[in-house]
Amino acid sequence: MPRITVVELYRYREWTESLGSDREWIIQDQQTRFYNLLQKVSSKNNGFAIPLRYDYYIVLANNISRSVHEEIHTILSSTSPVPVRIVSIPHPYPLTAQLLATSILASTTKSFIYRGGVEDPVVIVHMDIDGITQLTYETSIYESYVSILEFLANVANTVLRYGGITGYLGGDNIVAILPYTIYREYLEILPDYVKAGVGVSESPRKALELATKALDDIRRVRGKKYLINLDASLTQE
Repeated sequence: MPRITVVELYRYREWTESLGSDREWIIQDQQTRFYNLLQKVSSKNNGFAIPLRYDYYIVLANNISRSVHEEIHTILSSTSPVPVRIVSIPHPYPLTAQLLATSILASTTKSFIYRGGVEDPVVIVHMDIDGITQLTYETSIYESYVSILEFLANVANTVLRYGGITGYLGGDNIVAILPYTIYREYLEILPDYVKAGVGVSESPRKALELATKALDDIRRVRGKKYLINLDASLTQE
């Protein structure tokens, strides 16, 4: 079961509204600084943070212990303008893990919850779109951005049906976090205009490294829609 940690900035909307009308630049600055810190403390512990709405984040947190989660909670709380709440749950389906975390956050006032359990390897699919640079110059920066948003929406809706979650990395780069037991089913339905590097590891950061390496290899050697890199520590499939 991959471990999914949900980070909530509690009563964030109330804080934003307290800033007055000339507030959006303050909010954007705060969001950038919080995400930067969260990514640093996550990657330091071989995790990886995915921003959702900027008042909620998901951290791929395999092998990050309860005590380290508590340390991360303390660090984040010391810099946040609002209380930080964390719920960490392992589950075979990343989508279900965040669903359970959401339910817990809605029903408790506790600021920290960590559930133990067996953790499956993390599967990360790192995708981009063929020909996006050419499209950008043939149309415009903004029109290519709209195409990327459409691609992101399509991926997110499809991955959701497989029990996974999706994150946007910038440019035309998108990651899907899929269940270890069925990720190959998703790969078989990838559109022809998509390249996908897949990384599988006990460590989220390593899984993303392997996925990115696979994507880089596909970019250099055309002809494959996806390539899978398994961590050497895993039993070969």
